[in-house]
Order: sequence, then structure tokens, then C-alpha cells
Amino acid sequence: MAFKHFLIFICLLIISSCAEVGTISGGPKDEIPPRIAKSTLQSGTTNFNENNVEITFDEFIQLNKPNENIILVPSHARIESQLIKKTLRINFSESLQKNTTYTLYLNAAVKDVTEGNDSLMQFTFSTGPKLDSLKFHARIKDAFTNQLKPKVTVGLYDSLNAEKPIYFGQTDQNGTANLNALKEGTYYCKVFEDKNKDLLIQKDEPQDWLFDSVFVGPESNDSLSFSISIPRQVDKIKNAKIIPPGLIGVHIPKDVILNEIKINGAERSSNEYWNVKNDSLHISLGNIPENEIQFILNSDTFNLRRMEKNKMAKLTPKLISNEEEFSTSSSFEISDLIQEIDSSKLDVIELPDSSKLAFKISFEKNKLTIMPTDGKVRNYIVTFKEGAISGKTGKKSNATKVEVNIKEDREFGSLNVKLNKSFKTGILQLMDKEKVALEHLLKSDDSIVNFKRINPGQYTFRIIEDSNGNGQWDPIDPKKQSKAESIIYFSTPVKVRANWEVETALELN
Repeated sequence: MAFKHFLIFICLLIISSCAEVGTISGGPKDEIPPRIAKSTLQSGTTNFNENNVEITFDEFIQLNKPNENIILVPSHARIESQLIKKTLRINFSESLQKNTTYTLYLNAAVKDVTEGNDSLMQFTFSTGPKLDSLKFHARIKDAFTNQLKPKVTVGLYDSLNAEKPIYFGQTDQNGTANLNALKEGTYYCKVFEDKNKDLLIQKDEPQDWLFDSVFVGPESNDSLSFSISIPRQVDKIKNAKIIPPGLIGVHIPKDVILNEIKINGAERSSNEYWNVKNDSLHISLGNIPENEIQFILNSDTFNLRRMEKNKMAKLTPKLISNEEEFSTSSSFEISDLIQEIDSSKLDVIELPDSSKLAFKISFEKNKLTIMPTDGKVRNYIVTFKEGAISGKTGKKSNATKVEVNIKEDREFGSLNVKLNKSFKTGILQLMDKEKVALEHLLKSDDSIVNFKRINPGQYTFRIIEDSNGNGQWDPIDPKKQSKAESIIYFSTPVKVRANWEVETALELN
């Protein structure tokens, strides 16, 4: 009996081991597109006289819009495709012309079944004894970052307004594209990130155009440079929202002229709205009781709903950072149009001795400024008692204390930037990594630019061309046939120390 129990124990142990739960790893993600195992057509073939091509891949594939993405250039024959297991069969419905060089493109037409990886494949062949042998070289970078761009389509067109290219290729990891087997002639070149693989340039795709024609001939071996950018889209009034308790915020294009602003049929006067930034506007809601808000700005209408809890919200003063030179004042914002300040409900306490400070106040729109009369004070607490600020909604501010610390001049550094005479105009920007710390609009007589009150740290520079003088970087505009404004990056960093004045020079290599 004991032996029987022992056997049962062993069997249970084996079953338990076999049933152990574990995690099955699929290994690294497959990022390699299908590869050609064999083909009846090789790139460079001459005297081609077949009416079909068979291409076998190293894995099972799926076709992606073959009628659009399998392309013959020149398009002298209609293409029909058929997939049999791993083999793609391409039939030419009409006879190809004699003594003509063709390129057959598989523009993301073939994907693997598992991950959907694709690529651009091309076969150049001739129905005659020789191939067209001319070449076109291009190098593509991002217009704003100057980084080289892979997987950008480079197309040659027979006219500037043509939608699809006669020849095309794609940049490699170094941003370089080489178009081969071209016929001598005059072309227009456009480059673009073909995100939807349709060989058409969409307005929201990064792009660059060569607005003048280029001749491709035996002597034209130079590489042309392109800088891609997304054309600026037509900006609209949008993103209207309630900022509780008493404001509406809305995005407006900077060039919009404000003709009419109404809230629930009541027009707002100019002292009831203000620009927060170049593209942002705040409007006072006032003391309207309704929760359903109809907001009209020029010809645009927005229907907004005010939640009851937001309607009941109190006003909370928020400190705005202040780094103005020689200023000990502090500024606060509330989400309402300020109507009245009760100075008896405000105290300014110096730190660390807790003595009361005399102060002056001023306010405009939704901004309150407190100015201690002692110009030497650096650290203090502003105490707002209940009801210190009254807003247009009828709401009053809640009780709060805010500590203010004013930096002294010696806590900042400064930079004197000497400019090369090549820099006549543009926008000089002091860069803190990817963020613009400070900027200066260059004038033709600028030889030294001084940046003051800079936080200690390491900075670089860039200069935006700003050829139209609008104070901003502009991308390509195909309609105006204007290219993206160039940006010069100075990658050598300069270190700013507290209470130090540093000199540096910007030179073009």
C-alpha cells in the first residue's frame, strides 16, 4: 500500500511540474521588411521583352493597395498583380515600347504578414540594348533642426504643377537619395515625407520644392540640398473654453482683427478682453447667471457649458514670476476681471523678521501688482485675507499666503555676443537646450548684443533668417513659392555664471 501511495505522489509531482505557469517571450520585434529571394527581373536588365515579372520573397507577404503602389515609369502599360503564396506576379497589360528605359516601383506595396514592415523597391530595365544612365543626387535635412532626414521621397516632375513624379526615390539613413537611369531632360524637383504612401504631396506633409527647373544631363552630377518643413496651415479661431470662475479663453490667429465679441447676446467692450499671448485671448464672463454660454467672436459661434462647481469656484491669486531688473514688485493673476482691491485685507510681511512693509498696489484686467515701498526688500510674504479681491462675476478671493523671493542681480549672469558682419538681420536666440531663453531682433548696425539677467547654466545660440521681418520662423509656402527660412545653429556651448559677464563671438565657418 505504501508503494502505491509513493507512485501516486510521483505522478502528482510530474503533473505539477508540467503545469508550471510561465511567460512566453516573443523575442525582439521584427522590423525587417520582406526581402527578395528570387526574381525573373533584375535591376539593370536590357533587351527585356516579357509581359510579366515574378518576384518571390523570403516570407509570406500581403499586398498594400497594389493598384496605387505598384508603379511603372513611364506608365506605358497598365499593371495587374496577383499574389500566390510568397510570389508576386506582375502582368503588363500592353506591350512595352521598344528601346525605352523603365523603372518598376514597389512603393510600400509589399508588407510582411506579422508586423506590416514595408520598403521602397525598384527595378530599372530597358526594352533596348542600353539603359538611360543619367543620375540625380539630393540631400535632405529638416529645415528647423538641420537634422538629416531618412525615408523622404525625392521626385522629378515634368512640370511644377504636376501631381505625380516621373521618377522618384527615397533617402537613406544619411538623408541622401540617388535617382539612377534617368533620361536627359528638364525637370522640377519636389521632396516630401510621403506618410500615406500615395506619391502625392499633402499640405500637412514636410516638404521642399525646387521652384526653378533643373536640367539633368551628362555633366549634372552635383548633389542638390533641400530643407523640408510643413507649410503653415490656415489658422482659425478655436479651442474656446471656460476658465472658472470668470473667464473664457480662446485661441485666435495673431492677425485677426476683433470686430465683435458677444456672450449670451451681450456685447463685450474692449476693457473686458485682453491678449494673454500673441495667439490667445481672455474674455470676461461677467455676472451672467446662465450655465449655457453662447460665445460669438467675429463670425464664429461657440456653445459652452459652465459646470455648477466651476460657477461656484472662488478666486485664487496666482503668483507670476518676475525677473525684471531693479524690481521688487510681485504680480498676481486671477481667473476673473478685477473690479476692486480692498487694501485693508492685504498684508506684506518681510522675511525673516516678520515686520510689516508699506506697499502700493495697482491692477489691470485680471492682474494685480504689489510694490513694497522699501526698494531693498527681497523676500516677503503677501497675505490675502478673505475677500481682498472682487471680480466681475461677483466672486471674491479666498484667504491665502504667498511667499515671494526676488532674485538679486548678483544671482544672474550676462552675455555680450559679438556678431560677424555677415549677420545683418534675423532673430538671435539664446537656447537653453530646446527652449528659447531670450531672443533679440537683429538690426543691420548690431555688432554686439547684450543678454542680461540670465540664469546660470550652459547655453547655445541659433539665428533665424527672418527674411520677411515678421519676427518668427516661416516654413515653406508653395503657393507663394517661398522656401523655409534658414536657421544657423551654433553648437559650441557657452557657460553663464552668477555675477559674471561673459563675452563670446558668433562666427560663420
